[in-house]
Amino acid sequence: MTSKTSGTTINPPTRADNLTAGPGPADLAAQWAEARLVYPFYAALATQFNLAPSPYPPGEFPPARPTRSVFDRHLQWLAAIDENLLAYQIRQLPSEILNASEESLRAVIHRQLRKPDKTEADRDKIDLLLVQYFAMCAPEHLYSKAITLDDVARVLRPVLAEADATPLEWCEPLEQILAKTEDCRSLRDLLEGGVVEQGRLLKDSAGCMFYDPAALVAFCRFSFLVRRAFIRMLHADLKAVRETINSLEAHGIKTVDCRRAGFSAAETTKQLRFFCENWRQPFQKDYTKSSVNHALEQLLALRADLEDALERAQPGTQSPPFVTPESEAHAPSAESTAAPAIPEPAAPAPEQPRAVEPPASGAPAAPPKAANLSRDAAAAAAGDMDADKCLEAIWEQLIAAPPSRGRSMSTVVLQDTKVLLSSWEVAAFVSEGSQESEDLRRAVVARALLAVATDRRKRSGDESALTAALALARNEVSYFHGRVEQAKRAKNTEAAVNLGISTKRLLSFMEEAEKLQS
Repeated sequence: MTSKTSGTTINPPTRADNLTAGPGPADLAAQWAEARLVYPFYAALATQFNLAPSPYPPGEFPPARPTRSVFDRHLQWLAAIDENLLAYQIRQLPSEILNASEESLRAVIHRQLRKPDKTEADRDKIDLLLVQYFAMCAPEHLYSKAITLDDVARVLRPVLAEADATPLEWCEPLEQILAKTEDCRSLRDLLEGGVVEQGRLLKDSAGCMFYDPAALVAFCRFSFLVRRAFIRMLHADLKAVRETINSLEAHGIKTVDCRRAGFSAAETTKQLRFFCENWRQPFQKDYTKSSVNHALEQLLALRADLEDALERAQPGTQSPPFVTPESEAHAPSAESTAAPAIPEPAAPAPEQPRAVEPPASGAPAAPPKAANLSRDAAAAAAGDMDADKCLEAIWEQLIAAPPSRGRSMSTVVLQDTKVLLSSWEVAAFVSEGSQESEDLRRAVVARALLAVATDRRKRSGDESALTAALALARNEVSYFHGRVEQAKRAKNTEAAVNLGISTKRLLSFMEEAEKLQS
């Protein structure tokens, strides 16, 4: 593979070259040309994340003709940053740095591709950078048409000389996952369907095959299309929230119970509109996987709270229809498509659990037990509600009012605390028992106990219950991670995806609880 930088061709040294002679003057000149090209990118990362002290004062640039000591020191500095750099940090770079020039971004990608022993972190960086390159360089007309492998290969060819549009059989599940996104009408559908997690499972199973030029093209297309769908649905959810607030106000309703979304029991519509208009901030600062997951969960829970309130204000009517991505006036730009991250992250898409019906033959006649939970810790976490009582309360509510068809989430109330459950979590409570169902019940119970303890801490200031709930949650998270890995090894994609999402939701609750203790 070759790369052109400032008119100089860079050829990675071969093993024979290394055995016979060191790099010649032309090779050294090419290395320095690339080092100067990528310097603004690396300097911004070093400063923003304290990865390493910058070798030059702000505003200065590497000299055109370095001494050998400067040359060696600068390349060592670049290598040190590469060693510690993670994909999510690249994602946070300001667009004026990340999109400074095609030539600079191409040089950064070549540095990553040349690394001989690539780690999982290296793979994620390459995947992100290729999508960023495609978003920057793709002609505008591609945004209004279906994007093919040929389109992606053609755009990537300057940075990936061997870019290949040949479909690979083992990449076929990517097409099946993408087909699922066509049926998504809300961000909730995308997240609940485990689209990102399934794509990551396929990356994990690919190993070194991921770097096949045809695979790089396929994954670049997949990641770009999922990200584009994510942004469109995010805009649709924000629009739905704004329209529901307008409808509530038209009915004379000025306050709404939004505790499920982390607000008060009487939040004003004025404050909710302000929150909605300023919601994009989580992508701009304090970025972590759990913080973004929490921000998305809060937005979707807010939509559910508002639509429930509107449903009560309009007896006998259905919830407001979903706002589909196609209802947005404009397709997202290349910059907006590549910038935000999908919280992050094999096999065909798992079949979604069907809407739950009341127990019939084969379904449990009584609630299952919460196996292996620490009863003392659970009881301390929720006062008089231990793990079995929590599980029984959830089971009774779900049996009494099974979710309607087409509704992907259900709500239970525990000691005046609302807890949101996914469709597969509901199924785990009311269908026949299995190890996968037991794991999901444990995840829900741990999350519910933590939610109750968190609300109690906010109301009374009592931290003892919260401390016990967090201790229980930490123990459970360790167990769930192990179970997810077992499901991956067993090729049980549905179990791995569902428990993985439920575990992330528990981690998000833990992060909020830990902030209350700090």
